[in-house]
Amino acid sequence: MGGMDLGAPSGGKQKKGLRRPKRRLGIRIDMTPMVDIAFLLLIFYMVTTIFSEPQAMEINLPPKPPPGQEPDPIKIAESKLLTFRVDTQDRIFWSMGNEKPDTISLSRVPSLLQVKIGEIADMVTVIKIHKEAHYSRMVDLLDRIEIVEYRVKQIAPDFSYRFSMAPWTRLDTKMIAEATGQVAPEEGS
Repeated sequence: MGGMDLGAPSGGKQKKGLRRPKRRLGIRIDMTPMVDIAFLLLIFYMVTTIFSEPQAMEINLPPKPPPGQEPDPIKIAESKLLTFRVDTQDRIFWSMGNEKPDTISLSRVPSLLQVKIGEIADMVTVIKIHKEAHYSRMVDLLDRIEIVEYRVKQIAPDFSYRFSMAPWTRLDTKMIAEATGQVAPEEGS
């Protein structure tokens, strides 16, 4: 484990006087047991650690069309389409189908989604965010959708929430302007 080597007195001429030359002690420490314990602890922690599954959103892609053909559009009834729109001022609007959009606070989004999921089977949610809106607003909205999906999966494990991101169009700008009583700008999409 550990050892001590007693060294001989330093060589050379002896000095005269009252002082005696000091004997040097050579100390050698065997590090093998400490390395063994370190590796045993490392192996113990590796074996007993519980690894979590990666958190990822499930993405269902449409079937791939044959080469040279355009993909068939997926048809969804307007009555089953819930649309969230985030404008340049980070306000959130929601509408079913082509109805007039209505404002909603971020905190009320989960309760609205739970009600609509209960009312409408196979509902699809579309999120449209203006290019000048803050990115954090989109993340907050997606987090609320994930919360609702988690809550519903506790009741119905086979449930899978379907939502999609869509580009902001001039029609969205016009719908939001009409909903807020403003004049829609001519330029920008």
